[in-house]
Amino acid sequence: MKTLILSLLAAASLSPAAALAQGAAGPLGISRHQLEDADLVDARGREIGEVEGLVAGADGVVTAVIVEVDQRDPKPDHRVQLPLSGLKAVPDRGDPGEFNVQTQQTVEQLLALPAVR
Repeated sequence: MKTLILSLLAAASLSPAAALAQGAAGPLGISRHQLEDADLVDARGREIGEVEGLVAGADGVVTAVIVEVDQRDPKPDHRVQLPLSGLKAVPDRGDPGEFNVQTQQTVEQLLALPAVR
């Protein structure tokens, strides 16, 4: 267990390019740290939310993300679970070396999904 934690910490401390070169790529071809730090963007690249957490199976493999979908005030943001199969990692235009997670779903479709805690 300590080895796994140390490996994850070491991978998180590498630059994105170095992490990928070291084989630290995880879900969607990016590191877990990059995925946890990603914004959610729509098909046009507009930010519509952000990744709040990862969902992993008993084997530790990430299968889904919890995202907070932005809503206009005074409504609270809506948290939903999205399977990785419907997402892809795309470069963050405003932050070289970082990534966003892109969905083909609209904000309206995301808001219609059941909320998660």
